[in-house]
Amino acid sequence: MIVGYARVSTTEQGSTDALNQQIARLKKAGAIAIYQDIESGKSNKRDEFNKLLDKCESGDITEIIITRLDRLSRSVITIHRTIAYFEENNIKLTILDAPIDDLSNPVGWFAASQASALAEFESRMLSQRIRHGMEYFRSQKKASSRPPFGFARINEKYAPDLSINQKSGLTNWDAAKELIEYFLKPNSTFRSACLYSLEKYDKSFTPVGFRYWINSPVLRGHTAYGIRSNMQDPSKWEYHYNTHEPLISEEIYETIKERINENRSKFAFGVRKFDYPQLPLQGQLFCGSCGYRLNIKRSGKYKTQRVICKKRESLGGDFCKNKYAIRLPDVIKFVDDELVRKASAIAELTEESLPKVLENPEVKELEKQLRSLKQLPESEIINNAIIATENEIERLQQIDLNENKIDLQLVELLKTTVGNRRYWKSLSDEDKRIIYKKLVDKVIIFNGEVIEVKLHI
Repeated sequence: MIVGYARVSTTEQGSTDALNQQIARLKKAGAIAIYQDIESGKSNKRDEFNKLLDKCESGDITEIIITRLDRLSRSVITIHRTIAYFEENNIKLTILDAPIDDLSNPVGWFAASQASALAEFESRMLSQRIRHGMEYFRSQKKASSRPPFGFARINEKYAPDLSINQKSGLTNWDAAKELIEYFLKPNSTFRSACLYSLEKYDKSFTPVGFRYWINSPVLRGHTAYGIRSNMQDPSKWEYHYNTHEPLISEEIYETIKERINENRSKFAFGVRKFDYPQLPLQGQLFCGSCGYRLNIKRSGKYKTQRVICKKRESLGGDFCKNKYAIRLPDVIKFVDDELVRKASAIAELTEESLPKVLENPEVKELEKQLRSLKQLPESEIINNAIIATENEIERLQQIDLNENKIDLQLVELLKTTVGNRRYWKSLSDEDKRIIYKKLVDKVIIFNGEVIEVKLHI
């Protein structure tokens, strides 16, 4: 049986009708069955190609037709192994665009080797051009071809999307702002935000997609690369700060992160546990025995809140020794008293007494490398290395500045609030919850007593 094999890369398939053209030529040359892949020639994980190789062992195939040798692969090693495999199974290989009479003799082998080497050379050159193109793209701080909701790509940069949203009548820029405001409302979730977005703006998000969108540095005015391939490791993202008008401020983003953490688990349980507001210190209470996060159990029509270890209730006293519960108002009073007691020490903190931002050793090393690179003769490779090093220095310095800015904000908040007992009594539960998130790291509780209050500063 005579069969044909056709292959195009995803890029080739998207821009031309190359696959159909190959199939038509293979059928005209006598192929009865066609195996086809849309995959890079550098990949050996091509489903149809591997099926073809498995079929060769059955003895049913007598001849394989391809249009060019690089359709088999763009790797010299893979091409030679495939040709040798065909020879072992007594299968003739016919190449329409480069007829080689006999691959088993030295002349045919040499011709095939030259063609396969050229195919790999072209592949390597293409990869290099793409890599250099991406490096230039990033050095110019260009926007993605698919900007996030609320943004448009204008002159290759991010800019507010002022086109009118047909469903709401707002600009997409204003619609995106309104969507973020909705997400920051009490008891909102990724799911409810997605439903709101679809209903109000006809903009479809999945919960995962919404989380990716709201965490995008683009919304905060920064251009970043390498996010999709390193979603769980932001340290590998390449940042360019303050490249365009932000949709949200860094302060709002801190609030968004707090809301995301709250959405991971509403640390309360019982009937209709998501129907009532979050309580102060919820998610910040930890067991002094097993170390697990404590739950707030509501009873008496939700007017009484008791802090207990659900792990002990589930797994028993052998797992956790934290036997007794404590009322949440008692915990709140203890935390308030602890903050007031530390008020005098906190009030003495000033910007001058904060730990100075030490020179980042990583930045120092990069600056040393940068000086060395600038002393080398100019070339495209050296210039790209200089640009990449400068970008990394800028990213690390911005991180240091942001961290120091947050420290100063915490000190100012502590100085102006914690020493005033009336201030704490005047706050609503929602206001207290927000402030505790900024001031309190965790509260350790054991057998009905607060053991320790750990502050952020």
